Amino acid sequence: MKEKETTQNIQEKLRVSIGTAVELGLENARNIVAPTTAYLLLDKGCLGQCSFCPRNNGNSKELKLSRILWPEFSLPTVLTNLDNFSNRFRRICLQTSYNPDQESLIKKITQDLTQSGKPLCVTVHPAQTNFIPSLLESGAEKVGIGLDAASKRTYEKHKGRPWENDFEAVLNSIKSFPNKIGIHLIFGLGDSEIDFVKMIQFLHQAGCSSIALFAFTPTEKSSVMKPPDLSAYRRIQAFRHLNYKRIRMFENLVIMDERISSFGIPESQLIEALLNGEAFQTSGCPDCNRPFYNESPRGIAYNFPRPLSKEEFFQAVKEMDLKSNLNNF
Repeated sequence: MKEKETTQNIQEKLRVSIGTAVELGLENARNIVAPTTAYLLLDKGCLGQCSFCPRNNGNSKELKLSRILWPEFSLPTVLTNLDNFSNRFRRICLQTSYNPDQESLIKKITQDLTQSGKPLCVTVHPAQTNFIPSLLESGAEKVGIGLDAASKRTYEKHKGRPWENDFEAVLNSIKSFPNKIGIHLIFGLGDSEIDFVKMIQFLHQAGCSSIALFAFTPTEKSSVMKPPDLSAYRRIQAFRHLNYKRIRMFENLVIMDERISSFGIPESQLIEALLNGEAFQTSGCPDCNRPFYNESPRGIAYNFPRPLSKEEFFQAVKEMDLKSNLNNF
């Protein structure tokens, strides 16, 4: 099989999530749940200091992001196999590290990936929002920004950067490119439940196209921190969904003991609004399911990578632990 010709040197390489690599025939294994998006990573030495990332501060030898392995393959091989197995994916996501020296390379790879005909999302660090126009001009359908934290305190603690400058740049990008900018948020970095849902609503009102929710996943570097409380995460998932659909606003919520006690609507209406289960599935760009990025297949599913069964849905509703009769379902 002849590898596809690209604008890149034959030695250029990309990392591929292990699940994506299996679907591309690059790894000999079987996925429990197949990724619906092809996840790729360009990281030649990240300058970011994110406390939760095992590849921070230029640690390019680390093979994981969150709990997923990212084996490396030549760019022509990846592009060729994306062509050969294109029916297995609905979208491509190119994740990038914070490294301004790599922007020209990212742009060229973006142009290569758009040749697949699949919608492409490229994720960038908040410090590189000035690079967004170039990515969109190169063919990216959407750009994701890893804001991650929901407040000045947690952002500066875990991202190691000034909140005011970066957050202003993120908001300017959202306003400049309507329906093109998605935001990544991680619950479990120390933000309160109330601060977190307020930020979700603020970003929705600002005009971001989507909010990708992640549950904090401990690594060896961050082992003193634990995954977030599941009940709080379920309430946040439900709020993100209801707020995006404009069914509920923060002002509608009943708050007790610094947590969501009720969504302020009758139980039957809440169940109907959540019944398709999408609230508890992976959120972000269309067709992004990130299988087991935050959890083990044998453990708690923070983000379901597939539609929920009826039993799973009502279990997720119970896990919200609302101060109402919902626990009787």
